[in-house]
Amino acid sequence: MDDIDSEELVNSLRKIVEIFGNEVAPYAKSLCMKLSDAYLRLVNTKGDWHTDEATEEGLTSDGLMKAIRRVLESIYYISDQHP
Repeated sequence: MDDIDSEELVNSLRKIVEIFGNEVAPYAKSLCMKLSDAYLRLVNTKGDWHTDEATEEGLTSDGLMKAIRRVLESIYYISDQHP
């Protein structure tokens, strides 16, 4: 999970959360932390945002944010997850 560079991995995670949303709840915090670390690492290493590589990495960073959102949405309605 430390080497999230691939849109395929983000898409796979999206599918897992869609299918197994309730089962993801126990792992939601650590999963979101890993995804946010990957997002920050990706954003902080960028220099020139006007290249083809930057465009691809921008799409990957967008995918990471969507994955975080999906994880959070999957646990939002689970009553025992809220204080």
